[in-house]
Amino acid sequence: MEDRRMPSIFPECDALKQNYDKCFTEFFQKFIAPNYRHRYADNPCERLHEAYKDCVEQRLKEKRPFEIDLNEIRKEYLNSEEDKLKGKQEGTA
Repeated sequence: MEDRRMPSIFPECDALKQNYDKCFTEFFQKFIAPNYRHRYADNPCERLHEAYKDCVEQRLKEKRPFEIDLNEIRKEYLNSEEDKLKGKQEGTA
């Protein structure tokens, strides 16, 4: 079967995305198997995801292909505790 994956929005991050996608696909296939033992709460692909995310975020800051503010999007859509804390520290919350 042909391995088809969506490329990264930034070509320079594509190898990182492909590595993460492969890791996650392999993990997820095991995770949904009926005999899988949920021994670990950790995501085995977390380091790969962080590397890919960092690459994309850096390119978004540098190239600004879209007129977006990542911090505003995080606050508005993700609204994580980390974002709330950053907003308080910056005096915007």
